[in-house]
Amino acid sequence: MSIKAMTTGFLSFIFILIFLGCSYSTDFYIQNLTGTKRIITINYHYPVSKAINNDSVSFGFHYENEILSPKAFRKIKKLKSLEKIEMKDSAIVLEVPPNSTTRIDKSYNGRWRYMIKSVEVDGKVFNTEDLQNKTKFISNDYIYKIE
Repeated sequence: MSIKAMTTGFLSFIFILIFLGCSYSTDFYIQNLTGTKRIITINYHYPVSKAINNDSVSFGFHYENEILSPKAFRKIKKLKSLEKIEMKDSAIVLEVPPNSTTRIDKSYNGRWRYMIKSVEVDGKVFNTEDLQNKTKFISNDYIYKIE
């Protein structure tokens, strides 16, 4: 093997590693471990009502009627969609079913921490710092458990 071929192969390998390491999935989930539905309000740092009109796919809240790991959640091909109860200028109100896992934000590199201002669960408001402290971190994903 020539030195040119080895150099090209090595540089290609490094190039691929750099691009693979740039972005990683950091989805944010809420698991309702109780037997009753819970009302949550997601408050954003920006006017979400305008963003939904431009990109409604990013604001689709999916769930499953099971307590699932993020890995198991991602394997499901046909996820159920939550309907938005109310949309305010910078907030969305959702009803989370009992004993379910809901993906609140599908993001990369922890972007949800900068987009979401706070989450209100049954009248208790948690800012993103509180949420990070109360969430379970599993393989780059964040899971907040309602108990």
